[in-house]
Amino acid sequence: METPVSLGAEDIRNRKARVLWSMRQLQLEDVVVGQYKGHNEGGKSYHAYIDDPTAPKDSLTPTFAAAALFINNARWDGVPFLMIAGKALHTNQKRAIFLA
Repeated sequence: METPVSLGAEDIRNRKARVLWSMRQLQLEDVVVGQYKGHNEGGKSYHAYIDDPTAPKDSLTPTFAAAALFINNARWDGVPFLMIAGKALHTNQKRAIFLA
């Protein structure tokens, strides 16, 4: 976000809102979804989502999603912001990575 006029709560909120309103509408080609499958790794067996007794065997429910978001302003033009989320990933983490 751009520097707010002041450090007052309303000015900061306005700058944050301006960034959100500047986001390009999400396009299908900027999104990937998937569903985890069973596999063996390091002598350990991992079950697929559809192996869960509560999941329908023909389920197409995504358990992973990634999206590239873009902000339409001079500072961030052409820079993708990646949002990635998933169920049953090998690590539980939250992070922000900025690449130049």
